[in-house]
Amino acid sequence: PRFTAGQSRVALRVNGVSAGQVLTTFDEQGRLCLDAALLEQAGIDEAFIPYAASTQCALPAETLAGVQVQLDPGTQQVSLLVPTGLLRNGARASKTWTTGGTAGVVNYTALVSASAGPAYSSQFRHVGVEWGFNANDWVVRSRQSYTRSNDASQVENLYTHASRTLERYQATVQVGQLTLRSPLFAGGAFTGIQMLPEAGLAQRFDGQLGDGTQVEGIAYGPARVEVRQSGALIHTTLVPSGPFVLRDVPLLSGRLDLEVSVIEDGAEPRRFWVPVDSLRPLAIAASPGFALAAGQVRRFADDTREKPSFAVGSKDWLLSPSTLLTGGWMGAGDYQSLGLGVQHALGRDTTVSAQHLGSHVATAGAGHSLNAAVNTSLGAGVSAGLTWTRRSQGFRALDDVALDARDSNPYERAEQQWGASLSYSDQAWGVLTSSVSQYRLAGAADRTSVNVAWSRAFADASLSLSVRHDSGGDDRGIGVYTSLTLPFGHRRVSVSARHDERQGTRTGARYNEHISDTASYSLAADRSDTGRTDLSARLSLLPRYTSVELGHARGGLGQRSYDLSLNGGLALHAHGVTPSPYAVRDTFGVIKVGEGAGVKVNTPQGPVWTDSSGHAVAASLPAFSASRLEVDPRSLKRNTDVLNGFREIEAGRGAVPRVEFALASARRLLLRVRTDAGGWVPKGGAVYDSATGAYLTNVVDAGLVYLADAPEQLKLYVSMADDRRCVIELDTRRIAQTAAPYQSAETTCIQRSP
Repeated sequence: PRFTAGQSRVALRVNGVSAGQVLTTFDEQGRLCLDAALLEQAGIDEAFIPYAASTQCALPAETLAGVQVQLDPGTQQVSLLVPTGLLRNGARASKTWTTGGTAGVVNYTALVSASAGPAYSSQFRHVGVEWGFNANDWVVRSRQSYTRSNDASQVENLYTHASRTLERYQATVQVGQLTLRSPLFAGGAFTGIQMLPEAGLAQRFDGQLGDGTQVEGIAYGPARVEVRQSGALIHTTLVPSGPFVLRDVPLLSGRLDLEVSVIEDGAEPRRFWVPVDSLRPLAIAASPGFALAAGQVRRFADDTREKPSFAVGSKDWLLSPSTLLTGGWMGAGDYQSLGLGVQHALGRDTTVSAQHLGSHVATAGAGHSLNAAVNTSLGAGVSAGLTWTRRSQGFRALDDVALDARDSNPYERAEQQWGASLSYSDQAWGVLTSSVSQYRLAGAADRTSVNVAWSRAFADASLSLSVRHDSGGDDRGIGVYTSLTLPFGHRRVSVSARHDERQGTRTGARYNEHISDTASYSLAADRSDTGRTDLSARLSLLPRYTSVELGHARGGLGQRSYDLSLNGGLALHAHGVTPSPYAVRDTFGVIKVGEGAGVKVNTPQGPVWTDSSGHAVAASLPAFSASRLEVDPRSLKRNTDVLNGFREIEAGRGAVPRVEFALASARRLLLRVRTDAGGWVPKGGAVYDSATGAYLTNVVDAGLVYLADAPEQLKLYVSMADDRRCVIELDTRRIAQTAAPYQSAETTCIQRSP
């Protein structure tokens, strides 16, 4: 109910804003004491309390008029409401996060799948490895992938680079094999140097590529989904039949559209394109930034086009709290491009943006590209968005300067594309989302995609309906998918129906069971309108130190398929090698809990478990933001207590903080105590240590005495009414061991004269 006397490390908040962690002091009543460290961290001018350091415990209520203190021992947090007149210029300390730390990283992902039927056979292999290290806030990473589809194989080095955040300039510098990240110019992979605004420090929308991206589609059967950008495979996964959503796709560029392939067994791959502008919401920057890059273009696989050297720069100007202006230039040999963009907030719920890019290259002449977007919240759960882009025939981005030398992608050369989205959310009517996009191509039919999805929860059950229509190019007409899901505790049963104009109508049922934190499985059956029945099973395992998925399917015409995927990471630190069931990101932590394996710790990424040395990895910590780490006490051994199972940390980008939870051994003992006359010792008697006379506890009920930490040789006395006293002597080592959280024993209290 209160902080213990002495020093404790707490998370500090000042006027609702996180001020990091500080080691501070509490008095015997658990009240907060003011000291120099607390004042510095909170940004309070010490001139207002000149005698704080000279008193034993300066209380805020007695020394700072108007300051309110809220203590939360359960989460180790102290919140202060401080009049702004007491704060230094700059409000709070400029640096509240942890920096430094050294560790190596290895991330891996593997996918193996195969399918066969009477007239075909197909195999697919994919292995991806990312390795590197963190040292002194430098982040070094290298990522390679190997893909083999039937008899064709491909090895790609996606990147090798180093990066570091320059806190003074609120910017991140990157060196090596990079992808161009510019608010104006599209560009793919290159080798060189790049400087970008640090989103966490500038309090802007997080610019880490991959965060917040979302790709939606429908699979008309179990399928493998591949996502490519600039021709490189950046993400692949397996999905069941029905609507799917791919979140946090690791983009190579924030300015190039995505090519999505849905590959179903025994069917031709379906491909559709996703405008990159539709992947993320727009945001007005809290403070202006700049971006610089220079280097040479990189090509993947068999792309033999020229590799021009280039330089690019852009700058933001915050014209008003609601208007951001961006301008920039790019040059590469005889290629030149100028860009200008503006974002403006029309009130609190609507954002509009527009960009104009001009280019000139000898082989195509001059060209231009105009882009506009509107995002708005219409109130009452309604939001909408609209994007529009128009390119002239002569416009070229850096990545397609030599476009005429290769087969052109019609989507990348679209003269015009537009997209619109509308969503509605209501407790009574459920959630409705819709989107439409169209590519207008030179000399070809327009290509249009329309998506509509609705879902609603009825108590614990849910009903959903999805409709997709594609026209032009790979025209499959209208696809419809509907499902009803019913829960039964940790089990869920769903029935579904779908229709595709090429594959007809199919109905199916699926059974899912969540066995534990580390295991779940599903069984499914599908039947087509021709009478064909397909069966499938999938097992998902999280065996503490890696992630595994197994799948198997059998079709009614002798078709069969299987797949196996493996994902995880390793952290190599000063105390050994610690596995992680999740990929280890740029900012991560090393956790220490005791000396044994199997202790569960909840992290922002998900649950992790300690290895044989007591270590675990918090695989991803948000840079410059607070993260919660909590030990699950149910995973501790019976005679072990955690002194404080909660920690809140704030780490700078590239830091590797070490977080240690202290454990204490405790022999918890519940005694059933009789008097030497055979009755129970009366309730309420005080229990003392015979050797020291120290008070320990009371008899909580007739004959019941609970000790939180009993010694091996127990000698107590119980003080009862009428100055009577009895003595308990017991060798606790002789008590039978059980799996209960405490040991139990029955003993006799021998009455002695006072």
